[in-house]
Amino acid sequence: MNDDSFIPIIFRNLDELRHRVVRIMAVFVVIFGFIMLFTIRDLTLFGYTFPFIYPDIYHNIAAQLLLLIENYVLPANTKILILKPSDGVTADAYVAMFIALILSMPVIVYEISMFLGPALKRSERVLLRTILVPSSLLFLAGSLMGLLWIAPVLFRIFNSFDIGVSAQPTVGLMSFISFLIIYIVLFGFAFEVPVFMYGLTRAGMVPANTWEKNWRYAVVGSLFFGLIFSPGVTGFTEVLMAMPMIALYFAGIYFTRRYERKLGAKDSDTVSETF
Repeated sequence: MNDDSFIPIIFRNLDELRHRVVRIMAVFVVIFGFIMLFTIRDLTLFGYTFPFIYPDIYHNIAAQLLLLIENYVLPANTKILILKPSDGVTADAYVAMFIALILSMPVIVYEISMFLGPALKRSERVLLRTILVPSSLLFLAGSLMGLLWIAPVLFRIFNSFDIGVSAQPTVGLMSFISFLIIYIVLFGFAFEVPVFMYGLTRAGMVPANTWEKNWRYAVVGSLFFGLIFSPGVTGFTEVLMAMPMIALYFAGIYFTRRYERKLGAKDSDTVSETF
């Protein structure tokens, strides 16, 4: 391939990438704007009450969701502090961006896969389609675990320590939002362990028996993960948090061995047909 044909290919791919990024940003901006500009209120009509969308930039959907999270996660006696005049609008924007990112994720994954599709082998495209749904569900499960189960216990323990030293439990709004988002994302990625294992095995990089031989290290790593991120100090909560990680690791072993058995059976059938 000479330079005259190579350079147009580069610019053609850059132009396609630009179009796909614009589509992603358009979806993201529409969802973000909707969450920031509208609120959900109850509307009573003919004796029936149902939710209705109203324009309201101050009590928008992001603020409503943030209030629900605060009431669920934080103990009742915790006061939320506004340390800077812009904290309220910044917190709203953070929540809206996080929701918009989650809701636009199918479009993001689709556009990226369509852009990379021509450069991937058939087996790589099949792998991408295979792990797309499980990875999304596992990320959602891990995020919900971090938000609904771990975070409330964690802040109750912090609250108990504050009361123990005769201090009024308080938390800065931006500190609370930043900490919670990082915690949710962390648990979401932690639940991607079996997808990571399956992808490496299917790519031929790590055989299934390697995962099986090193299960002890995985158990120790899961316990270490629980020790770092567990809200308790009694040992029980560390083990309780490590159990899903250990279960996911063994689930990864099961699916990698299942894939290798199917691959071995297919190879055996091919050899039999050849002879």
